[in-house]
Amino acid sequence: MSTAPAPRGSDPENRMISSQPNLAYLKAAWAAHASISAENCRRSYDEAGISFERVNHSWIVRKNDTQVSTMPLRYTRQELRMGFLGRIEMEARKAAAEIEAVLLRDLALPEDHVLVVELEESMRHLRRRGHRALAIFIVPTAAAPPSQRIGVEIQAFLDAPRACLYVHALQADGHAGSDLLAGYPKRERHPRAQTYGQLGQHIVGTLHDALERFATRAPAAH
Repeated sequence: MSTAPAPRGSDPENRMISSQPNLAYLKAAWAAHASISAENCRRSYDEAGISFERVNHSWIVRKNDTQVSTMPLRYTRQELRMGFLGRIEMEARKAAAEIEAVLLRDLALPEDHVLVVELEESMRHLRRRGHRALAIFIVPTAAAPPSQRIGVEIQAFLDAPRACLYVHALQADGHAGSDLLAGYPKRERHPRAQTYGQLGQHIVGTLHDALERFATRAPAAH
């Protein structure tokens, strides 16, 4: 089955080889899924901009002019929706790997903190509910001094290179304290980029700046 968009006559299977996510496919496939789901569940395929072309014993499925799936001759609407999500997941995993690689390579974590990428949990939410975000956290270990503990949540979206950042100093009870991104412009709290690699670099830059500011004002551990 195809996982990438293709103009008529091209070979989408060759595009599966790439380790980089196909952003055009992700955009079209998410749009196709949304166009026949939830409040749109009763829309006709024509109204949803979805078309079918029979090729031998399969249907080539397109959202507008982008190929988003292939289906057998007999299928249900639910099978079509789940087929979209299955193929989206393949590209979403590439997007997740691209952003994780940048964070692992370039992000200088605060001492006694760890990076947690909830890939499999995020993929389960994608498959079951069409959830679009990859959840990433930075959390303190038990060894982190109470006055220097921070909590970071990154919601990296898997429909386009964009994210939401939340960075807080942590109180003694573990709850969020002061917002370390207070006063930062929206483009830094909610970054967008052309690729997931660039998105990762934007996130790293913002986090490094916020954590450096926090380190200079946090009382030294005794």
